[in-house]
This record gives sequence, C-alpha cells and structure tokens, in this order.
Amino acid sequence: MGSWMVPTAYLLGAGWFFATAIILGVFLGHWVDEKTGLEPTFTLIGIFVGLAVALVGGIRMLQPFMRRIGGGGSEQG
Repeated sequence: MGSWMVPTAYLLGAGWFFATAIILGVFLGHWVDEKTGLEPTFTLIGIFVGLAVALVGGIRMLQPFMRRIGGGGSEQG
C-alpha cells in the first residue's frame, strides 16, 4: 500500500465534513423558511452557521494531520 492512502483518506473525510455541514445548514434553513414564511432569512442564517461549523470543525480535524505532515515543529532561523 502506498504512503499516499492515509493522507488521502484523511482529506476525503475532511471534505465530506465540510460539504455535509454546509449542506445541512442550507437545508435546515430552507426548511425553517418554509415553516415560517420568512424566506430567505433562515436559509442565509443556515449558510453562515454551516460555514462556521465547517470552518471550526475542519480546523480541529486538520490540525493533527498538518502537525504530522509538517513534522510538528516550526523551524525559524
């Protein structure tokens, strides 16, 4: 097995997380809009909440990966 498989699987998982968070935010916002009649208020809120969840979760998810790939230290000279 190639050494590329583990990083690829890790990044694919992160990509699915980003997509799922954003899409769920949009769909939930749209659903609330249909129930309340306040279109596009909750859809926009859902987009921003989904983006925020994707950003925060993605950073937390990718930090260990970046440390492992980058060697864990910052070399400044």
